[in-house]
Amino acid sequence: MSEQEQVGRVLASEHSSTAEFRVVLDGDNYLQLDDLVLVRTQVPKRGEVRTYGVVTESQGIFEGASFESDTFRIAEEGTLPAEKVRSAQVAVTRVDPELWVAPDPGQMVYRASGDQRDKALYVDEMGRPLPIGIGRDDEPVFADLDFFDGRKGGHMSISGISGVATKTSYALFFLRMLTSRPDIVGDAAANLRVLVFNVKGEDLLWLDKPNRYLDEDAATAWGRLGVPPVPFPSVSFWAPPRRQSGDVVVPDTGGRLEGVDAFAWTPREFIDEGLLRFLFTDASDARNQLAFVEERVRLQLTRWAVDVAGQPGAVVLRQPPTGAWPAGESVTPDQGERVLTDLHSIVDALEELLEPIDGEEPDRAWSGRTQGGTISAFMRRLYSAQHRLGHLIRAGESRRIDRQAAQVTVVGIQSLHDLGQRFVVGALLAETFEEKEHTGQRLPLSVIVLDELNKYAPREGRSPLKEMLIDIAQRGRSLGVLLVGAQQSASRVAQEVLENASIRVAGRLDAAEAERSEYGWMLPSTRARARLLKPGTMVVSQPAIPVPLVLTFPFPAWATRREEVGDEGDPFEDL
Repeated sequence: MSEQEQVGRVLASEHSSTAEFRVVLDGDNYLQLDDLVLVRTQVPKRGEVRTYGVVTESQGIFEGASFESDTFRIAEEGTLPAEKVRSAQVAVTRVDPELWVAPDPGQMVYRASGDQRDKALYVDEMGRPLPIGIGRDDEPVFADLDFFDGRKGGHMSISGISGVATKTSYALFFLRMLTSRPDIVGDAAANLRVLVFNVKGEDLLWLDKPNRYLDEDAATAWGRLGVPPVPFPSVSFWAPPRRQSGDVVVPDTGGRLEGVDAFAWTPREFIDEGLLRFLFTDASDARNQLAFVEERVRLQLTRWAVDVAGQPGAVVLRQPPTGAWPAGESVTPDQGERVLTDLHSIVDALEELLEPIDGEEPDRAWSGRTQGGTISAFMRRLYSAQHRLGHLIRAGESRRIDRQAAQVTVVGIQSLHDLGQRFVVGALLAETFEEKEHTGQRLPLSVIVLDELNKYAPREGRSPLKEMLIDIAQRGRSLGVLLVGAQQSASRVAQEVLENASIRVAGRLDAAEAERSEYGWMLPSTRARARLLKPGTMVVSQPAIPVPLVLTFPFPAWATRREEVGDEGDPFEDL
């Protein structure tokens, strides 16, 4: 379609501005929502200025009608003279060159296509334009990758109603684009490491399987974006062990066991990595002295824990001769000495140290002179934790999650209690962030996909997990740790996390939620549309473009449920 196709003229009966203007359409043409347009204006002493815009509303009226009943006289009876007029509201996206003047009334308006479409969307100024969806004209819409991978900005926030907004589906689509376009992403695409938490159902445990419901239209859409319609080629799957699995560790998944490994931490790893703090991730725990006791106990465990000879991952608690036990030191347990092989034995050992029997005073090096009521509250949290996630701590062969085994690592935590989910998320985030801090190198990039972000970084209260997510949001992009967070309500997520997301995405929103200040980046017309968006349609805001864009993304080429799993291979390989 030619870039010179005239669709109408700038409306002369009301003021145009540098922010928006109206277009009165030719009788034989149209503009629909999200179409891109171009106006050329001759500015005195400066020459031609091109104003680009996106259609935000379409309107129609009979000129000459004064009363509602005039509609029948005009349309049916023909007894009242009138003229049908259709118009469109346009939000300005760009002025080139940047001489900010309003387009002249009556000026011709053209449909933007080809190079002019790219200019309207700033594609010509993007160093690395990555397709992030398909526009109303069936052409790709781009984002400047520099504003995601940390060069100019980082992180992505996705909001919307659960089950309708397709938040996780869009996050995975974005990752598929990110990992499949080395021509745009560069060397980082091959070295990229993605950590995805599966927090509900088993939707993400089939990313390596083709979707039997993928049709030719969807395959064509993938091809338009430059990516083959196939599942993720490099994925590893991890799940917690079943509670009663015994010596034979079996991953706790429902529909899929093949290709899934069980993960756990040994007591040695639990202590060395300071994972005790992630047993106290409830925001209310910061309102008392529990955080002080936890920190004290965590430090003492690090000092006192020494390996047990012949029992990998197991430790005993012995007071060190000086400072702390040297790394790699191992001892033979004395008769009757407690060997810590799981979370239950760790809790039992702490109970002896913090709540001694016969009315004795607890060791102040462990309790820090804290009141007995606080110690009791601390122990109650541990008793609760050992019941809910005790099976995640066990001595023996290390079952750490290997995040280097595949490009995408899916960790299924949907079967765990809420406390167990927060523990696993906290432990893996800490591991990822500390590795980056230790090496000081941004590459390979680490992308973390986390749904239900409001549960892990709530707006109110404090917790170790929330503080870590805020730290990742504020400093992560400089270290190469990027967060793709999804939530039903952005208003319930810590402000510090949202403020640092360069790219913001929204699917269908609740009417009340859409009016919150967290969605101030939307135009009023876009907010109204967000209440009615269909699955697969998203609103995207990015720093490179001053107005939000509405786009769609293709049906997933990977299975999202067991019943969607198709035959191996690409069903469209002959297309």
